[in-house]
Amino acid sequence: MKWRTKWMMAIVLTLGVIGVAKLEDAGVIREPVTQYVTSGKDFIAMKKWVATIIKDPAADQIAVMADPHQEDPFSAYESMQPYKEGVIVSYTQPLTIDAQENGLVIFTGFTRESGKTVTVLYDSGDEVTYGYVGKVVKLPYTAVKKGDTLALMDEGAIYLKVKRDGVKMDASLLPTYLSGGEQ
Repeated sequence: MKWRTKWMMAIVLTLGVIGVAKLEDAGVIREPVTQYVTSGKDFIAMKKWVATIIKDPAADQIAVMADPHQEDPFSAYESMQPYKEGVIVSYTQPLTIDAQENGLVIFTGFTRESGKTVTVLYDSGDEVTYGYVGKVVKLPYTAVKKGDTLALMDEGAIYLKVKRDGVKMDASLLPTYLSGGEQ
């Protein structure tokens, strides 16, 4: 499909959700419809449904350009310390932060807790926040595929917070998560 058609469909869907929310607020619709499209799992289901309608032919092609035996940069951290609701992970070299799976960038910006930050809601339901990044590459509400670059880390440490099913993952489980053992 052309990009104009995709944008028109996105605008119509957005206006539909806003219209239903207004009708619900006015009491015209008695069922709590908006609660179904505001949780993470329902948002992922809607994203997948819309993706099937707007199927991108290039999405069926897989480009292999990296060494398949390359080690995941997150598994080679130097130290990890609990911090606020996540952890600070230190590295000896800058690294590229890539999407772990398909998902949606739900936040990019600056927070007091984690500086320059990117948060991604993955299709599995995991919400991962990467903080103290040097440069953000993706804009908010951008769909990402596994391996897409989200940000570049040019400092020696990164803030990481993982929420699974809306619950913050305990810092003691994050080393296993980073090594790919719990995904």
